[in-house]
Amino acid sequence: MSDILAAKSGEPSAYDLDLEMSLLLPSSAPASWDAAVHEAARLLVDQPWDQSSGAPVDLCTLSLLLFARTYHGDCAPRDVSAAELSEAFHGPADREPEIIGEIDRALTATGQGWSRVTRRDTPLWSIFNAARDQYGGRIGASLLADDIEPPAPGPSPTRGAAGRLAAFFAGYRDEAREQTTAPVVAPGPLIVESDRIQIATAHSVRPVSRCLHDDQVSSVRVDGPAAILVCDQGHASGHWELDASRVRMAVARATGARPSAQGRHRLPELVVASADLPRHSDPRKVNVFLREPKHPLVGRDDVLERIGRLIDDRG
Repeated sequence: MSDILAAKSGEPSAYDLDLEMSLLLPSSAPASWDAAVHEAARLLVDQPWDQSSGAPVDLCTLSLLLFARTYHGDCAPRDVSAAELSEAFHGPADREPEIIGEIDRALTATGQGWSRVTRRDTPLWSIFNAARDQYGGRIGASLLADDIEPPAPGPSPTRGAAGRLAAFFAGYRDEAREQTTAPVVAPGPLIVESDRIQIATAHSVRPVSRCLHDDQVSSVRVDGPAAILVCDQGHASGHWELDASRVRMAVARATGARPSAQGRHRLPELVVASADLPRHSDPRKVNVFLREPKHPLVGRDDVLERIGRLIDDRG
């Protein structure tokens, strides 16, 4: 049984705007963040959404700035003019944009920064950190080994997005804004219950059966950018190969629902592409054990049965 309410589609797209929106909409975020994401999506709806596009980073960066400019409630995201946005994103291309500090202060002021209580990042803080990361995720690996020199910082994704957005809004007319619409994506988790959860690379299929406390893993919860394994005892744990977008793609292939769908679903088996594989990868096509054999007769049960009958007849 499923309570996922979404239109069935053909082959799900890994780079649709509504999927990108779902990855930015954790259920714990304030309503002002939801409004910022939907307005950013409306402004960028006609941008190309594909594997090589920078549009997902642009969506994230624009959402963060709209939130920073409107969280206090004095105005709504749709009230921030194109001219104001163009000016905010304009700046030297050889340095990190000043909006990073503005966004940082807004997240802290709204309790969406690093939590001193739980000593963990909030979902919005994680989204922000990924967008402003100047090390491409490399800094963590260097800290684990004394003999590796820390990497030098480079341009953050936000810096590239700021340049693209400054050019975009320089020629944007506010009148055109009222003529565009964007998908409506509800913030909330996607919960997939399954007795058999597996993560597939191109050359391996690894079952995920036990949590850190050695209890049986029974579901995967996707909420915004996070994908969390949940066991029968309620323990929640991450997995380095588990990625929210790839879980959503796996569920979309199994159910026919859109990748952005929310709700609860029960599947006999959930096979998720590893984070090492491209987001659009279908494990049943790229994994050496799951894809159709090049020679269809090899390993087929009917061939083995025929061989058995031949042996019996000769006996």
